[in-house]
Parts: sequence; structure tokens; C-alpha cells
Amino acid sequence: MKRTRYIGRYALLMAGLSFPLLSFGHSAMFPDGFKFDDSNEGEKTQLLLDQATTRCVDGSASGYPCKNIDLHAFLAKENMGGGTANLNDIWGYTDPVTGAEIAIVGRTNGTSFVDITDPVNPVFLGFLPSHDNGSDSWRDVKTYNDHAFIVADGSGNKTHGLQVFDLSTLRYLPSPGQTLKETAHLGGFGNAHNIAINEDTGYAYIVGSNQCSGGLYMVNISNPVKPRYAGCFSADGYTHDTQCVIYKGQDARYFGREICVGYNEDTITIVDVTNKSNPKQLSRTPYQGAQYTHQGWFLNDSHNILIMNDELDEKRDGINTTSYIYDVSVLDNPVEIGRYVGPTSAIDHNLYTYNNYVFETNYRAGLRILSAKDIAAGKLAEVAYFDTIPGSNSAQFSGTWSNYIYFASGNIIMSDIGYGLFVVKPDWDAISNPDPTVEYCEASSNNASDEWVSSVKMGNFTNGSAAKRYSDFTAKVINLAKGKTNIQLKPAFSGIKYNEYWKIWVDLNKDGDFEDGGEEVFSSNYATSSTVNGHLAIPASASLGKTRLRVVMRYNAIPDACGTFNYGEVEDYTVNITADMALANNISGTVTSEKNEQEINVIAQQLQEQYFANLGMPNKR
Repeated sequence: MKRTRYIGRYALLMAGLSFPLLSFGHSAMFPDGFKFDDSNEGEKTQLLLDQATTRCVDGSASGYPCKNIDLHAFLAKENMGGGTANLNDIWGYTDPVTGAEIAIVGRTNGTSFVDITDPVNPVFLGFLPSHDNGSDSWRDVKTYNDHAFIVADGSGNKTHGLQVFDLSTLRYLPSPGQTLKETAHLGGFGNAHNIAINEDTGYAYIVGSNQCSGGLYMVNISNPVKPRYAGCFSADGYTHDTQCVIYKGQDARYFGREICVGYNEDTITIVDVTNKSNPKQLSRTPYQGAQYTHQGWFLNDSHNILIMNDELDEKRDGINTTSYIYDVSVLDNPVEIGRYVGPTSAIDHNLYTYNNYVFETNYRAGLRILSAKDIAAGKLAEVAYFDTIPGSNSAQFSGTWSNYIYFASGNIIMSDIGYGLFVVKPDWDAISNPDPTVEYCEASSNNASDEWVSSVKMGNFTNGSAAKRYSDFTAKVINLAKGKTNIQLKPAFSGIKYNEYWKIWVDLNKDGDFEDGGEEVFSSNYATSSTVNGHLAIPASASLGKTRLRVVMRYNAIPDACGTFNYGEVEDYTVNITADMALANNISGTVTSEKNEQEINVIAQQLQEQYFANLGMPNKR
């Protein structure tokens, strides 16, 4: 008999609520939970780049999972000064004189500067040690008026303050690989978590420091080498990150005023900072399921919609990467209009926006690009990705920390914490003009905490997975020849072992469903708690090329290809159907009639097309 659960829960639902003009702050700052953890990352990719762009083909670029993003270059952390220190934040700078594009790469012990003007040949220019030689996991940097402004957090940076570096000096280095010196410094605070700069006003906003209760510590940087304290907002306590703009949104009361949106651990808090000596809190908005309100960004310069992430909801709640979408057209009453749930369980970190796309850096899932075409309806859609940890998308703190997307070249830089700097570029033609896609019916269980699909093996293909109600593995390609292929399906259990029923479907005619004759290619025929071995059969009539394969494991009942059920898991894959090699070999050289010859020619052509497709080359014949 299936177990029954009794769960008592008392919760205060706060979705969509806003508390305008309140001056109280939340409780003392919470730890943000970050601790570098590169365990269980799986097999590492060995980069073999030949000073040329590696195109994303069939879901891979030099072994890195990808979609519509090409890989230009990788520079290991050991080759950027600072020894083997891990990476953290990243920003970019374009020299107005030379046009050089410079990656500014945060490290635990300082800041590295890398010229990526030639994106396939990045050049390490120099390393700026941390102020007072401090070292800890967190560093953040922004730029203004040809200067970099740097803060650092953690107990190793208690005297760091604001470090300033003149970026124009990079033009005159005697040779690459220099050790650099800071240009200026501002005390008044020690460690700080983040810095935001409003380039339209010349003010920097330091947050998460040991001043202003961790709130907005305002600095006038109009003269970059003489930064000076300008004001403080502490009414809502600790701010983890912020974005400050000259407001251009629909709320006419604040049009043209300087507004900061703070991400304050358990709320989105909006503040009017036009008067630095008298900032005004406009709203403080909690939300249902808050674990750690981390960071966000306005969608565009209309300032009516923002996207926000929560850094700990994936890890604590066992959910997939979730982005929160808010209508902020009325600043004292932000309203949540939707949540985007991504295809992996990776923790989200920093996101930025450009041209109505959202660029998320989600630790072990890498860079994810989302279209905001339907964001007014509270929807986002993934159109591209590049993953620097091929072997894992789990909710652990390793992988990509951040990205910078604003170079005129269109190149994007990413900081992978444990490995180094990646330079990539989206294929905007492919993103804007995607191949026609087929929409498949949805399928999932309602609960995968007790049993789930542990591994799927088909021929030479094996994929292991964690507990999810539905897993999208369509970036993984299974090559299956027509005929029979041996399979092994393995369940996993958190405790008691339950009997599971398995089925596999393949969309053989590529019409977007699993309803046609022969598309159920495997059935276990009974429920069992053991590993299932058998074979699936791809009929000779199946169309060659890529299509969808679906695996369903359901507790103690016959699965369907579509819909939801109580316990188990659903996994989707891409399958590449190839010609029956044995049949072609058997009939080779046995032409006895015109009909046989035509059949052989067809098979030979299929084999030839498959051969060139596997090589990623066009068939010239």
C-alpha cells in the first residue's frame, strides 16, 4: 500500500503585498549561504582550443553543453595573476581611445584585467592586489569615467573600503602581466558586499557594508580620484545588491528622480535617493517562498518591469531555477506578475538585461539567455545557454558567478569560480530565426521525493540524474540505429523501494506527439523495484534524424506519455535515428533487380548522409 503523508503547515502568504512608506527594517542580516563547493561536478571537459571560435554544434562546443552560443576562448585562473585564487564577480570596460575591450575579473585576492579585443586570443594585462592584501570569497566591481571602483566582503577584507583604479593606465603598460597599483582609496567603511554605480549622476552605492546597517552607503565619484561620502539609507537594514537609475517609468510622481531598487534578503525595497541627505523609502515588498532575495535588474530603460532572483530557494525548497517577474510601474506598489522556472535545479546568481533579453548566470547551469517577448504576461522563454560545468546542474555553489554583456562587439565574458574566464558569443541569427520547433504534451509526476529515475542506458549512452518530477535532457543526444537496442533503466529510492512501471516513447514521424502506431518502443509490462533490462525497437519506417524520446517511470500503474501522475518521474531526450547498418552490410553487393538496386541506393544515401552528419560536415555528393 502506498504511504500516506500528513503535513501540517502554518504559513503567512505575502505574494504581491507591499508596505509603502514604512521606516522599519527587517531582522539583522542573514548569512548569504555561499560556500564554494565543487564536489560532484562530474567529468571535467579538457579544453583544446585552436585559437579559433568553437561553434556550438549539436549541443556542444568543445565538450561544453550549449545552445545558440559559440565559444571564443577560455583563460584559466592560473594564467591571470593572483596565483590559483578563485574568481568571483566580473565587469567590462571599453577604452574610449583605443576601443580595446577589457574584462575586469574579480578574484578572492584582487582583480585581474584581461584584453579580449581579439576574443579568441585573450591577453592578461595585469593584476591589482586587494587593498591591504585582503582575501575572501567576495569582490565586486563597476566602472565610471575610465576608473574601476572595487569593494570586497568577508572577514578577510575588514579594512578594504573603496579601491579605485585608473583604467586608462592599461594603455601604457610596458608589457602584459604587470602587477598594478591602486589609484585612489576611500575609507569610512571596511568590507562591503556590492557596489552599484549610476553613470547618469556620478554616484556609487555601496551595499552590505559595515556602515548604514548594511544599507545604501552613497559616494560622490564625479571626481573618481577623490571619492567622498554623500549620504546613507539604513531604514530597511542590510541590502545585498541594488540597481540605481534616473527613473523613466510610468509612475509620474517619480519620473526623472533617482531611484534605487534594493534586494534586501527577504524583500524588494525601493528608495528615492534624489536627496542624498534625506532618502525616502517608497515600498518594501516581500513575496511567498522567500529564502534569500539576492539580485535583480530592470528589463529595459522604461523601468516598468524588473526580474529578480532568490539565491537559496532552489537549494532549500528543492525547486528548479526560479526567476521572479515584477510590474513596478507603480513604485509604491510592486506586483509580482509571474515566475519563470528553468529546466535545471542550479542556483541562480547574477542577471542582467539587454535588448529585451535576460542574461542569467546560474552557477552550475552557466549562462542562460531568456526571451522577454511575453513578459507582460509574466512569461520568459529560454533561447540559448552555455554551461561551464558539463557534468552537473545541481544546486551547489560552483560554476559561473557572473557575466558582462555590454561590449559593442556582442562578446560576453563569464567568470567561472574554480576554473577561469570564458569568452562566448550568442548566435543571434539562430536565436532570432529558430528552426521550427514541435511542441510536445507536458508530462510529470507530482512527487519525486521517494522514487525517481536514477539512470537511463541505451546502447552506448548513459545518463544519471537526481530526483525531479520532470527532467529536460533534450540537450543530450542518443544515437539509435533502426532495429533493436539494449536498454537498462534504473530507479532510485530515498527509503522504501516501491514497484515502478516503465515505458518509452519515440516520436518516429516527428509530428509532435507519441500517439502514432509503433511510437511506444518499450514497456516493462509490469511494475518492479529492480533495475529493468530489455531492448527497444526502432522500426524500419522511422524517419532518420533527430526527434523526441520520452521515458516515464510511474509508481505501480501503467504510464501514459502525457499528463501528470502521483509518484515517479518523466525524462525527455533527443534521439538521433540512424540507418540499420547491419541491413546495409547484408545487402551490399547483392543487387538482383532494379527494385533491389533502388532500395540499396536509398540505404547507401542514408548512410552517407548519416556519416557526414556525424562529422558535422555537409554531404558534397
